[in-house]
Amino acid sequence: MSTDVIMPKLGESITEGTILEWKKNVGDSISRDETILEISTDKVDSEVPAPASGILLEILYQKNDTVAVGEVIARIGESGKKIEPKEIKDSTETNIDVKQESVEEIPVKEEVKKIIQKSSNRKFYSPLVKSIAQKEGLELSELDSISGSGHNGRVNKKDILDYIHSRTTSSISKVPVTADTVSYSLEDKVEPMGHVRKMIAQHMIKSRDTSVHVYSSNEVDMTKIVEFRANYKETFKTKYQTPLTYTPFITDATIRAIHEFPLINCSIQGDNIKHNQNINMGVAVALPDNNLIVPVIKRSEELNFLGLTRSTADLALRARESKLQPEEAQGSTFTITNPGIFGSLFGMGIINQPNVAILSVGSIHKRPVVKETEYGDVVVIRSMMYLTLAYDHRVIDGAYGTQFLAKLKDLLENFSDNEVKI
Repeated sequence: MSTDVIMPKLGESITEGTILEWKKNVGDSISRDETILEISTDKVDSEVPAPASGILLEILYQKNDTVAVGEVIARIGESGKKIEPKEIKDSTETNIDVKQESVEEIPVKEEVKKIIQKSSNRKFYSPLVKSIAQKEGLELSELDSISGSGHNGRVNKKDILDYIHSRTTSSISKVPVTADTVSYSLEDKVEPMGHVRKMIAQHMIKSRDTSVHVYSSNEVDMTKIVEFRANYKETFKTKYQTPLTYTPFITDATIRAIHEFPLINCSIQGDNIKHNQNINMGVAVALPDNNLIVPVIKRSEELNFLGLTRSTADLALRARESKLQPEEAQGSTFTITNPGIFGSLFGMGIINQPNVAILSVGSIHKRPVVKETEYGDVVVIRSMMYLTLAYDHRVIDGAYGTQFLAKLKDLLENFSDNEVKI
């Protein structure tokens, strides 16, 4: 008897997945719920656990193949069973013969066996992770200290390699940098796009070819919010165990502005305009590998300031740790992106389909500003920020988009301390 490994359905709108990496080879033994491969959708990457224990008899699709949900991608058989040669599917329909071998013929290093035995009562580690740990000279206690990003907090290949890299980098940073120690990374080379970058490229091209992008910008005086955050960020973190950033201030004001300009929250379905009752707020997050993902705060209009703060921090953290569920990165009705955190004065975003608008937030800088007073014009130092709204001209005209942006500016500049409970 053999057990089929099926391409899982990772969300309501997900119809296929791309194989990123096989964690096991044909002939390897595997335990139930142990990670057998990593797959990627256009939303998130996920690890697929083995549905049964046994031997990996067949791998039916190769790395980088895109497979429909529900398709059989591998088979697991009983321990000790001979592996028969099977046809392996790939994107070019090439037949590859699988070498016949029994489980007894697969060598296992004695050192890896020791790590397996020592860790039997601790965290679960795949043979690959144990092999890397043994090769790099990691003690079991050090291995246990690594925070895993896999299923149920398991340590995967990326986690242990990142840990080894950070440890190496930390030791290198203690060495004085001289002309002899600097390594230059500029070189002529061609490398293929990763799966996530391909998905981003396709999504952006589709958006450019679908929406008629128009941009409006406004300058916002953020001084009141900057001062409030400076005064209460430590109290807020102590009381609620959540960092107080500028994002929830902007998100909260955006939600209130959308209530007055609901067309900003709609989408287009064919020749129809779909009005959305709920505001599902997408907040773009830059990932450590320089890719981008947009986690979504569902029904954000139902949350108070604290709820928005916690939701934003939680989704951003789990996005960077590759722990998002697929449904948490889909279904947005409006998106906020913040190039300002990287020092950009302002940005001109591409609309995140099927939204009809995206708000780009610039960095906050102190600069001299002319203010009107009852005694005449004066020059004062204020904390200023640019907001840029990209909107789909098929639905939203310039007057509507600009009025929405003006309302958002008014809400931010007239922020009151009693809007946030400390």
